[in-house]
Amino acid sequence: MFHDYHNGEMINDPQAIRLLNVLLGASKPNEDLSVSEWADKYRQLSSMASAEPGQWRTSRVPYVKEIMDKLSANDPVEEVVFMKGAQVAATELGFNWVGHVIDISPGPMLMVQPTDEMCRRNSKIRFDPMVEATSRLRDKIKPKRSRDSGNTILQKEFQGGVIVMTGANSAVGLRSMPVRYLFLDEIDGYPKDLDGEGSPINLATARTRTFARKKIYKCSTPTIKNASAIEKEFETTDQRYYEVPCPH
Repeated sequence: MFHDYHNGEMINDPQAIRLLNVLLGASKPNEDLSVSEWADKYRQLSSMASAEPGQWRTSRVPYVKEIMDKLSANDPVEEVVFMKGAQVAATELGFNWVGHVIDISPGPMLMVQPTDEMCRRNSKIRFDPMVEATSRLRDKIKPKRSRDSGNTILQKEFQGGVIVMTGANSAVGLRSMPVRYLFLDEIDGYPKDLDGEGSPINLATARTRTFARKKIYKCSTPTIKNASAIEKEFETTDQRYYEVPCPH
């Protein structure tokens, strides 16, 4: 609650409190945190999307630390490719990046899943619970119940930016707008050619051309060797591997 010094009364209206929180937050400079630092300090995992709900700890998945930090706004790397096994936090680290964008380095972002249905599921199971559980994000994403809030299942507006979610099976969605940040998830599940317009990966990547400082994150579990999209993307990088220390 806030004290109204004009008439000596306490403010109990939730909408007024939310507005005051936003105004107070806007008056403070953003913290200079990397994505992993931000996640370790602020990110809360919900029971809906995690087997270990509560505070995010990079120490539990140390192999994703460098990947997250290369996605930080102050790191010069523009493109990060993660070829990985199943269920190793690749999407979750991507959502840490999403939280960092909303809170620290706002701008337009496009998130692409193999299908529109997967986008809707991720929005409900991952994005919304992340925002609800993480206090740093709750006041920055407008509530869905408010009129003209800009918060729908596939579009999330916040101060200084917007996140649009679309399926790789939607040519219209991939041509929708210029973006500074591009999150391409499970790209081996994308169609090879979309309505005769070419690769969905290339169509989405073209959305970033107008931004001098951009970030692109591609991740996927590989499928068929020599025919895998993530394998092809990985081969264009410096091909870093995480070396697991021998316990002996």
